[in-house]
Amino acid sequence: MLKKRSSKLLIVLTIILSLFITACSGKNEEKVSQESKESKTKIIKTVDGDIEIPAEPKRVVVHGYLPTVLALGVNPVGATKQDTKNIHIKDMVSGIESIGEGLGGQVSPEAILSLKPDLIITLGFGDDKEKHDNISKIAPTITIPFDTYKNVHEEMKAFGEILGKEKEAEEWLKEYDKRVNVAKEKVKSVIDEKETVSILGAFNKSCYVYGNGGYRGGQAIYRNLELTPPQVIQKELIDAGETFKQISLEVMKDYSGDYVFFIDESGEGAFDKNSQVWQSLDVVKNDKVLYMEPDFFWPYDPIAVINQTEKVADMLVEKNKSK
Repeated sequence: MLKKRSSKLLIVLTIILSLFITACSGKNEEKVSQESKESKTKIIKTVDGDIEIPAEPKRVVVHGYLPTVLALGVNPVGATKQDTKNIHIKDMVSGIESIGEGLGGQVSPEAILSLKPDLIITLGFGDDKEKHDNISKIAPTITIPFDTYKNVHEEMKAFGEILGKEKEAEEWLKEYDKRVNVAKEKVKSVIDEKETVSILGAFNKSCYVYGNGGYRGGQAIYRNLELTPPQVIQKELIDAGETFKQISLEVMKDYSGDYVFFIDESGEGAFDKNSQVWQSLDVVKNDKVLYMEPDFFWPYDPIAVINQTEKVADMLVEKNKSK
């Protein structure tokens, strides 16, 4: 009789233990499932607040940052026509669908919707809140205004975090730094550190001087190659945080360094290189003006900046071959 009771008690205890283990297992599976779900997204701080996005986006649409995304090995499903025309990525844009012209924020919400993106990255749409709101409803949208990042390192690291490509960003920047150092050594062989360098240009019917920002090779010339600007440019633009300043042709001499990188975007020959004022500049007389190709020096993305850095170094070496 005692043996039968013991046997029944053992069976009951076994059943209770089994139920307890099953319950615990279910809770653990639920916890793992929840953790797995949570790990598939992350929070990114933006100008619009905290945005929840996929941990590793697969279908990305970009407006304004196409080269940066491509540099990290991500092939977007959509981008603007303006972005795909960038000369520095012409061999990398095959298969990317158009979402609109891109000029002045011209993008098509319908085109974006048709691509079924899981992440949208944009420069923003100015005061067009309705367009921003409509596009934000399609997929998580990160707005990154122009000039958010002060240098290539900042931009690549930020995008590495957004796209789940931190390792790729680190490797890309290592190669970037190597290429910058090679270009700097080239420049040191032909330019004395006391010699000054300016970036001047003509756009439409106006003249401009540029600092070390994203315009017309400023990052390449002043940040990467560490070439010396005239004191007036250092004070009025670089120290003041200004990327460009409109000037008259008559005062261009005041902003001219020992070398001038000049970019002519005046259109239809509006800028006259044969004018008396231009020809009177010492830098012109000394044949130390280096003319920049607008399409090559207009972009300011990471790929463009490293290409411009190497191009500037080669231009200076070529200019000084006859020395």
